[in-house]
Amino acid sequence: MTSTKKLLNYLYAHIKTITGGAMNNNILRTEKVKSRSQITQAAEHNFRLRDQNNIDSNRSHLNKIFVNTLNVDTKKSSDLQEKLTSFYQSLDIKEKKDNVLMMEFVVSASPEFFEKKSAKQIDEWAAHQVEFFKKEFGEQLKIAILHLDEKTPHLHFMIGTEIKSVKKYRNQKGEFFKETWSLNAKRYDPDFLSALHTRHADWNKKFGLKRGVKGSMRKHKSLKEFYAMVDKALNSDYAKQIEKSIESLETSFFSNKVSIEEVREKFKPILNNVLKQNKALREKYALDIKQWAEDLSKRDAELKEKEEVLKQRNEVYADAINRAIVDAQLIQEQQNIIKKLKEENSTLLHKLGGGDLAKKSTLKSTSQKVKL
Repeated sequence: MTSTKKLLNYLYAHIKTITGGAMNNNILRTEKVKSRSQITQAAEHNFRLRDQNNIDSNRSHLNKIFVNTLNVDTKKSSDLQEKLTSFYQSLDIKEKKDNVLMMEFVVSASPEFFEKKSAKQIDEWAAHQVEFFKKEFGEQLKIAILHLDEKTPHLHFMIGTEIKSVKKYRNQKGEFFKETWSLNAKRYDPDFLSALHTRHADWNKKFGLKRGVKGSMRKHKSLKEFYAMVDKALNSDYAKQIEKSIESLETSFFSNKVSIEEVREKFKPILNNVLKQNKALREKYALDIKQWAEDLSKRDAELKEKEEVLKQRNEVYADAINRAIVDAQLIQEQQNIIKKLKEENSTLLHKLGGGDLAKKSTLKSTSQKVKL
């Protein structure tokens, strides 16, 4: 990718972060694995056999192995390359020094896609990805594992590069066909990978995911790295390019017709002006873009600071609301107790009031008898 494209991709990613734009992009990355040490390193990462800062070990138990056709011991880092070696030997494959032993693919989506997704929904998404890779690579698919202990859910796919070919030969006894196996990763060129990415994005349309911009390799860079890219993108040596063009004219269109010195002399004033203007534009453009980047970076920092303040306020508000809810519950309980006590008191008063009336009635009856 050219420096200019990297620059534009960086700006695009940074603007998206600052504006808070949500993007549900389908993500598919790949890497060639050319040595057994690389296979072991991949196994150590994929099977969590080494400590890494970006991994939450408390969630590693949630990771899930979907495919393990070689019956690899996931507790032993070297077992994947050992089992793969035995598999290739069983096919009588003769390895060459420059062979690609495996292809590793990483599949994910924009972080926004996974927000508020349940474990069941993520598992359905993961199973859908495994189905795609089985359809694309068949028995070449050796390992498929889902990682849920990093910031964004993703899957790793380890693909073998074994290829079967059928050779036809003849002898005195007739025509024969012979199957042979070899390692071949030539098909994984930019065109194939681009088409694969498109097919994979189409496969995931049901989840509302879409393909990223073709040819983009978006990565987040520090401001210092961004400055370096700007300088590299703008510091093309046009003088050498123009000189090279004139040299080529000397042996083609202008050959035997006009001297090269005459051409240089004629175009020298024009070229000088172009180069001076180009230099001025480069300097101004670099200054403008760097200033823009600084402004974006500052705004990004301010927004993050505000976000942290809002987060703290939300925590305070949540705590206050929780206390209010507890207080309301206590008040309700006290009111229920008071109500119950009032009812009991009313009952007692009623009983006491009824007894006094009975005594008064008895005394009145006795008094009347005495008079008689």
